[in-house]
Amino acid sequence: MNKKAAIIAGVAIIGLVGAFALTKNKNNVTPDTNVAAESTMTITHDLGETTVEKNPERVVVFDIPTLDTMEVLGIDNVVGVPTSTYPENLSKYDSDEYAKVGTVKEVDLEAIKSADPDLIIIGGRQADYYDQLSEIAPTISVSKENTDYVGSVTENINTIAELFEVEDKASEELEKVKERLNEVKELVNGKEALTVMVNEGNLSVYSENSRYALLYQGLGFKTADETIEDSTHGQTVTFEYLAEQNPEYLVVLDRGAATGGESTAETVLDNDIVKSTDAYKNGKIIYLDAYTWYINDGGLNSINIMIDDIANNIK
Repeated sequence: MNKKAAIIAGVAIIGLVGAFALTKNKNNVTPDTNVAAESTMTITHDLGETTVEKNPERVVVFDIPTLDTMEVLGIDNVVGVPTSTYPENLSKYDSDEYAKVGTVKEVDLEAIKSADPDLIIIGGRQADYYDQLSEIAPTISVSKENTDYVGSVTENINTIAELFEVEDKASEELEKVKERLNEVKELVNGKEALTVMVNEGNLSVYSENSRYALLYQGLGFKTADETIEDSTHGQTVTFEYLAEQNPEYLVVLDRGAATGGESTAETVLDNDIVKSTDAYKNGKIIYLDAYTWYINDGGLNSINIMIDDIANNIK
């Protein structure tokens, strides 16, 4: 090959490699294209588009499932967290080692500024603070899309993994989750269920496109009532409604237990109307791990707890 031909061939190869490198690796993350920005990534999320440095050293995290995912992936760059009731695997965040930057519903802007973060990660509960938080540091939202719950959870985990360059570990763990979902879905096999939240004496039911969508989309239950409205807070119902629908399974979440209050669900459901249902008679009332499903749903560890809740109770 003469010198001119070699140069042309080299340019062609470089062009092909460059074209491949510019291909988006998934819908919500765009790798930067110049050498100076190789250490950054642009994340498109439900509240906007944010360019962030990879491997940020000081991260404030409000989204509990993200903390759960980071723990599994061995990411220890967190400097600030909300005051909350943490599960055992996240109990270290109760310590004074981590700045307390508000609660999951109300952020403390001054505490966040004092923590001097490189990145802030929020969920749906903190959406109203997005603009104010973005003035302090780059902020991304990892809220979930209930109409595609499993896909949304997977995307959030992959975003965190790419941001901290632990994609291989995340892929390995997600493959395990996928296998377990498929196994339990075969066991459930389209059985009919109602998802019921008990909040003291009040009852709400949730649709297959609600915050508890994993039960239907990922684990294979069929909703007993397709007319339930898609709502963040569910649809208020009566005990008589439960008896009228009479599903094979009642899947119950105790809000009091989830938020650190008194657990009342079993007491509230201990009445003659509920006892008349097939679910009660056949021992098919499933009480979910309340904190996990209500606060910590969809983390890389917590999603396995969610799967276990069904796998261990399906008959």
